[in-house]
Amino acid sequence: MILAVDLGKTSCRAAAAGRRAEAAGAPGLAAPGGIRAAEQAILRVARELGPVDEVIVGAAGALATPDAARALGEALLASLGAQRVAVTSDAVIAHAGALNGKPGIVLIAGTGVVALAIGADGALRTVDGWGPWLGDEGGGAWIGAAGLRAALRAHDRRGPSTTLLDAARARFGAPKTWPAQLSTSAALASFAPDVLAAKDDAAALAIVNAAVDALAATARAAGEGPVAMVGGLAAILEGVDALRGQLDLVAAAGDALDGALRLGPIHEPHVIRVQAAPKAVAPQALDTLATEAARPGLDDLDRWPIGEIVALLVKAEGEAHGAVAAAVPRIAAAAEAIAARLERGGRLIYAGAGTPGRLGVLDAAECGPTFGTDLVRGVIAGGPAALTEAIEGAEDVFDPADLADLTAADALVGITASGRTPYVLGALEHARAVGALTVAIVHNPGSEATADVVIELLTGPEILAGSTRLTAGTAQKVVLNALSTSAMIALGKAYGPRMVDVRPTSAKLRRRAVRIVRDAAGVDEEAAAEALASAGGHAKTAIVALLAGIDAAEAAVRLDRARGRVRDALKSR
Repeated sequence: MILAVDLGKTSCRAAAAGRRAEAAGAPGLAAPGGIRAAEQAILRVARELGPVDEVIVGAAGALATPDAARALGEALLASLGAQRVAVTSDAVIAHAGALNGKPGIVLIAGTGVVALAIGADGALRTVDGWGPWLGDEGGGAWIGAAGLRAALRAHDRRGPSTTLLDAARARFGAPKTWPAQLSTSAALASFAPDVLAAKDDAAALAIVNAAVDALAATARAAGEGPVAMVGGLAAILEGVDALRGQLDLVAAAGDALDGALRLGPIHEPHVIRVQAAPKAVAPQALDTLATEAARPGLDDLDRWPIGEIVALLVKAEGEAHGAVAAAVPRIAAAAEAIAARLERGGRLIYAGAGTPGRLGVLDAAECGPTFGTDLVRGVIAGGPAALTEAIEGAEDVFDPADLADLTAADALVGITASGRTPYVLGALEHARAVGALTVAIVHNPGSEATADVVIELLTGPEILAGSTRLTAGTAQKVVLNALSTSAMIALGKAYGPRMVDVRPTSAKLRRRAVRIVRDAAGVDEEAAAEALASAGGHAKTAIVALLAGIDAAEAAVRLDRARGRVRDALKSR
């Protein structure tokens, strides 16, 4: 499992397998004791999310202090028991998240402020980010400090009265206590929301206008072109007309935690990577796997009557469902993450060798006619020829050409019973490198497969030792059915229990389409057939037309507006 961490000075946020956690941040890697403070902050959130194999950290100060970044990575290898740790700046992962791994300019406005531009060649330029005493102009600490100074001027009668004095007293108490309380940038930034909320106060308005001017100057100094704005202040300041008047702001594609999983080639020069020393693996290591073991009591299986063998095999296949049921939470997490990728235009891609590869290709092939989609694809070690014959050594090496068109928008499901098939491990590594969602389906605990979601199906030894096309294969097929079908239902490919995007490419399917329209719309055979004909054979369009009392053209428009969901199309006007 991959743990993504966004470690700032105010907060430490983390995500793993679709779950998120948050705790207090750390002062920055360059601060005294910064490495230890960063490690402790990460450990606090990691404990909430469980064991991890890989950690990707964006930490304040990492760009300026690469030695400290490496030291943090090595510390996390030991304290989290991870196999791999990548450390970069929190600004870099924010850039990758906001621009979906692409080149461009990001203005990060939180406690501090930095503008980060990364070009197609990986060249990086930062503007500001000098910290609360020398820079970070327009950021949360800057705004909070300016508001508190205005409040103290009013308190001392050195300046005009301001509602900020009452707001500061309400938050921090008597002014004489403020110097002791407000000794960190995070503490100063805690007053920024009060300043931003005081819209009718002249002092607050002047501070906000100055902050806007400073932020705009910082972004322009980083380069020309559209700017994505992220950070704690982004949601508030993006709506300020004065800032929009100075910058061409574009919506961020995602946040920093998304960006940790979208780091691409342009970010790689700015990432420090460390990994645990390889474990010594004996040549017999494969022999210890549960999926390679023999079941007890079957030493004379070859002498059993066929009827008893069949009964034993059927019983064992039934046990596969118990293993799948135990993994439902992980399967559901994977399905939700996959559906989110598909909703945004990504694809679902299966990768496997041998039986898992064939099952992946099979499920992908069946999604087309069943759901009217080309968003699901399967790749198998050895290529199409491996679908019908064993290709010597195909599973022992991954060919990147098999996933040459994979992008950060996609989801890759790697299927390997042993959890160590080189082809599948290579496919998962390739997918992580481009920022795609990764899911691994394995049948042994503590496997070598690393992914955003690892689904362990502990089916145990096979009736024929090592023949994982049996119980393991059955469990894999059930999980693939669940992943693709639930994701497609979430995308609106079903209406009730009916597959309303079915492609009627045969006599059987044409008959099924009529039945689907008839039953879903509650009409007779003739009306269903006529509606289908008017809709060009598209069951979903025919259903909306019949239920809404409109023609097929209007039904198609409504479906398009409703992103293909029948229920939403029926509500629209």
